[in-house]
Amino acid sequence: MDSITPIALCHFVFFHWLIGDRSSVNGNDADERFLDILFRGVTNAEEFGNAVRLIQESFACRAATLVTVDAQDPTASFVWTSGILEQHIERYQRDYAQIDPAPALYLRQPVGKALSTDRMFTREERDKDRFYNEYFLPLGLIETLGGPLYVEQGSFGMIALIRGEDRPPFDDDDAARLERLMPHIARALLLRRSFFRIDARSLGLQASLDRMQAGFILLDNEGVTLFANTAMRTIAQRGDGFALDRNGRPLPVKIEARQRFDALVDDVAKGGVGGILTVPRSSGRDYVVLVAPAPQPSTQSHWEKRGTIGATVVVHDPEFESANTADILSKGLGLPNGAARLVASLAADDDLKSFAKAEGVTIHTARFHLRTALARTGAKTQAELVRLAVRLLRDFALADSPVRSGRQDAIAGQAQLQTKPKRPGAASTGKASPQTR
Repeated sequence: MDSITPIALCHFVFFHWLIGDRSSVNGNDADERFLDILFRGVTNAEEFGNAVRLIQESFACRAATLVTVDAQDPTASFVWTSGILEQHIERYQRDYAQIDPAPALYLRQPVGKALSTDRMFTREERDKDRFYNEYFLPLGLIETLGGPLYVEQGSFGMIALIRGEDRPPFDDDDAARLERLMPHIARALLLRRSFFRIDARSLGLQASLDRMQAGFILLDNEGVTLFANTAMRTIAQRGDGFALDRNGRPLPVKIEARQRFDALVDDVAKGGVGGILTVPRSSGRDYVVLVAPAPQPSTQSHWEKRGTIGATVVVHDPEFESANTADILSKGLGLPNGAARLVASLAADDDLKSFAKAEGVTIHTARFHLRTALARTGAKTQAELVRLAVRLLRDFALADSPVRSGRQDAIAGQAQLQTKPKRPGAASTGKASPQTR
């Protein structure tokens, strides 16, 4: 097996427990039901909460809490509570967490060892303890049975079952029963922590895709949209060339473009490489659309929980007015403002002459900006300078890949000539100077 998705791993672990470790819960139906719900909670936080409530009830307790602390990623730390603690957990965390003596003592115990607070503290110690008298007793809580589930590199998991006066003190049988469950609870917590990290990465990726200026769509194998970024939804709302059907599938308005688009999506679904098409719009330049196979992930993403990814669709709007590219180039390439504006103009396929006219400066000033940009970036030619700029802007989704004509490449290749001063006494040939490019 070369790779395994986290969900497959969860199912594997759960299946292994079902067929191999069932004897460890001694056929207790309540415990088996608890573990069933617990492992569902690996990918469903609500089920994890249900599992905590179930173990509280099965031990006839007034409250239960399940804690996991991740030292490397505090956002992956969780606290699940049930019973009377649900209404008072905020007060505990605010006023009493720092003086509760039990957690620190529990973490000193061997992993998987269950112990009651009646055995950890003497009657005299409890009577003098501020936490016990100000917080614990007023809630009708008398004794805790708990222990560490795992401890590793500053991270830990811990469970606590808390009884009231309405049930007998915890005994050895209660401790042994909890100890049989603790390895399964620890396994579920560690699996859930892995899933949380994957979901966090997926959410970060989604936020990044929403920042793209190009429309971006993920389609499943049936052509149904799993995800459409903000730019794509904006394009669809304009309705000037694209729409989204009730399944979120992009639909070019023109029949010919729709047929071509569907053919490319079908090609990807059959293992093909997809392709590029243009989608006419009611006004402005056509949309340019790329349909390509989705890369095969090594782990399951947030979107794959809704269906297997089949194709990715990228929609470029050539009419989109991007951010201040000159400012990006100025900061990214270390250019003065004038040189940055020139490079932005060249990257947009203008030339020195049109830039000078638009800026209201002389051609000599434009050439000065060009020489400055070449010196600052280390580029040898105008073509190389433009490539540097376009790569930077493309990485920020602020530029297209320019398709330059042969004439443009030939002229750009003479950039070195443009930066060389004319030799004193050089005769004019009367021909148009390449320096106006």
